[in-house]
Amino acid sequence: MALDLIQARHDRDAPYSHRGFALDESLHAQLLAAAQPRADYPLLHKMRDYYADATFLLGELRGLHAELARVAARCADPAQVRALQAFVEAALADGDNLYACAD
Repeated sequence: MALDLIQARHDRDAPYSHRGFALDESLHAQLLAAAQPRADYPLLHKMRDYYADATFLLGELRGLHAELARVAARCADPAQVRALQAFVEAALADGDNLYACAD
């Protein structure tokens, strides 16, 4: 089971999107452990509940990308974080939102 980040223009389009990133429990735990203090990482903490949905609007994606850049060095697998950053960059370039959908 994974927390799926789905790139789509609108939430109604998310179930039909083929652009996604699967965030496994290990990466999720690493991100939140590194994203401290919580007040400095408000966007990453929107996903604090692995089993709940969250939405990142287009206007929040630059901030999310910046938060990921700051935590990458403190994660056990920075390559996974960079892959997530690339996914966020693609959503920005396409003008889409990201929808975190719990399975």
